[in-house]
Amino acid sequence: MRPPILCIAIAFGVGLWAGLDPVAFPGAALWGVAVPVLVGAGCVARRAPLGAAVGIMAAAGLLWGAAAARERDDTCAGRWIRERGAGSSKAAMVRLLDPAPDSGGIVEADVVGGACGGALRLKWPDGYRAAGGGTTWVVAGRWTGLDDRGVLVVRRAHQLDPTPRGRGAVRGRLVERTAALFGARAPLVAALVFAPNAALDADIRERYARAGLAHILSISGLHVGFLAAWLVLLLRHIGLGPRGRAAAAALLLIGYLWLLAFPAPATRAVVMLVTAEVARLRQRVVAPRGVIALSGLVLLLADPWALHSVGAWLSVPITAFAFGTVAPIGVVANLVAIPLAGIAVPGLVLALVLSWVVAGLAHLLAAGAGLGLALLDLIAAGAAQVPGGHVVTTAGWQAAALWAGVALAAWWLWHSPRRPWLIGARVAFAFTVLLWTSVLDVVPLDDCQCLTVHFLDVGQGDAAVLRTPNGRWIVIDGGPRTPGSDAGRRVVVPFLRRQGAGRLAVVVATHGDADHLGGLPAVVDAFDPELVLEPGEPLGRPLYLEFLAAVEASRARWHAARAGDRVEVDGVTLEVLSPDSLWMALPLDVNEHGVVLRVTFGAERLLFQADAGLPVEGRLAGTVGPVELLKVGHHGSKSATSEAWLAELRPHEAVISVGRNNHYGHPASEVLERLARYGITILRTDEHGTITFATDGHGARVGSHHD
Repeated sequence: MRPPILCIAIAFGVGLWAGLDPVAFPGAALWGVAVPVLVGAGCVARRAPLGAAVGIMAAAGLLWGAAAARERDDTCAGRWIRERGAGSSKAAMVRLLDPAPDSGGIVEADVVGGACGGALRLKWPDGYRAAGGGTTWVVAGRWTGLDDRGVLVVRRAHQLDPTPRGRGAVRGRLVERTAALFGARAPLVAALVFAPNAALDADIRERYARAGLAHILSISGLHVGFLAAWLVLLLRHIGLGPRGRAAAAALLLIGYLWLLAFPAPATRAVVMLVTAEVARLRQRVVAPRGVIALSGLVLLLADPWALHSVGAWLSVPITAFAFGTVAPIGVVANLVAIPLAGIAVPGLVLALVLSWVVAGLAHLLAAGAGLGLALLDLIAAGAAQVPGGHVVTTAGWQAAALWAGVALAAWWLWHSPRRPWLIGARVAFAFTVLLWTSVLDVVPLDDCQCLTVHFLDVGQGDAAVLRTPNGRWIVIDGGPRTPGSDAGRRVVVPFLRRQGAGRLAVVVATHGDADHLGGLPAVVDAFDPELVLEPGEPLGRPLYLEFLAAVEASRARWHAARAGDRVEVDGVTLEVLSPDSLWMALPLDVNEHGVVLRVTFGAERLLFQADAGLPVEGRLAGTVGPVELLKVGHHGSKSATSEAWLAELRPHEAVISVGRNNHYGHPASEVLERLARYGITILRTDEHGTITFATDGHGARVGSHHD
């Protein structure tokens, strides 16, 4: 296969990208002309026919992408997104792809019947009746999410057809067999063999990610390669000829892809394997670049949206770009884990297949494969504990370029001709990377290892974003939401994306008022948080219910914050000072039940008072102590920030989050006078815009500035 197929594949991909996202490419129609010129000049300038082919493929990609975008817009999710239906009630008739767990959770489903179709993600309610894979239901609930990751949070469900059908029926039977064979390890087996979206415990995912083995937990080309290798060996032993083996293996692998619902990484791998086998049977030389390009082209033809799938293109620089995390220890861990998985995963598959034929032998194989899983988990646990083995950076192009450079240097040293200095250079390189990651524990992409706090200008409301020294993110409140404006979507989400934020470590909703909680559903939808803290006061407000639905859909851990709770992220400690359970039982305004946080980093302490007023200040008197910075309570209202409070805290700086020309009279002149009397520097978002405070935690402020 000749290398020019790479140019054709690139041209198709660029055209497809323009067709899928016409907003990002307002002049998308020009790609049909621009791409053949640019790509053709770089790849095949001296071959006019190939240049024309490149132009045709670019135009074809543009048209194919536009058609895919129109097709998505016609699905139920596409219509609801276009209608801006987040938080509204929706209903659909669906067939489940996987059984819905009794404890609730995310379930994939296909819409059947009705005015719209497509795939849907459902949040099945906790404690609801069991729902088998492949069964058909009418579901109704609240739609949350304004992008293709939206979720229908099911409140009511009525079964239409109890008979399992299609792909979901097969998966349902496999779930039953897996539970019988593997017991507590059944979810892990499902994730490795037949359920790409299986709900695994967050600790397991974190352990494998830190060990550089996260790819083993998602069904990808690696798993397909394991199965293909063992499949060829088995087919050879039953006496099939080369062509028969190739045909049988291809059919079985395509059937496996159907069971998985054709995920991009696995589909790409099957295309590569089939292409290589066809070339071998025809006694042709296989060009690696051509095989990769052809597999990418076929994948994009089959599923244009695979272009947006990180799993389809995953590698070290891409993980750094998308997630800001790289695990160098994975280079070593995979040397042991991949051969072990190459035995364990086919063993799991064989045990499941034999469970329909020879149950006793299936249990023996399951025991052996289970031992392999236990060893794999032991390797992941050990590698995750290696200092410097897992590096957290700020996601984005800087991180990608940095790790691409490291990978390029490693490749060059490994493939360089033998020289007297080569062994010493390799040792020095390995030692440098080890020292760099273990001593610093993070690749710094800014000036210092600091805690940085951004008080965002969201108008009459509160929203603060904290960046830890290791580049993880904490959000405290999301700003206001009105019928015409959502500060979360308008301010907080774009700010986090510009900063290269990936998944959020913690989200704190101080209380249920719209000027604090309003923007958080959009934030939770856009950046799946690991932990959500909020007072847990059972408010019946639609906004609060929407927020809870978004939290459920994100799979975040939820906790009702109470005094004494402590959360530590990269050396930054969040300590809940109020409310406690007794205080929550009192019939007070929702402001007084809000979460009051003390944030500590090294010797520096900051206080986030939310809208807590004089009653909370009196209750906490004598327990808080001095702080460096105070986020003034209730936007500078005279119902907070008493004389005694300031005498105890004695902050150097005070931040007031307040809207310009607001009709509440915030901040009150009495509060401003008290702050000035104590010599406290006052920073207001209505006057200074977004306010940034940074500290190294050792008693020295790095800076405090504003836009």
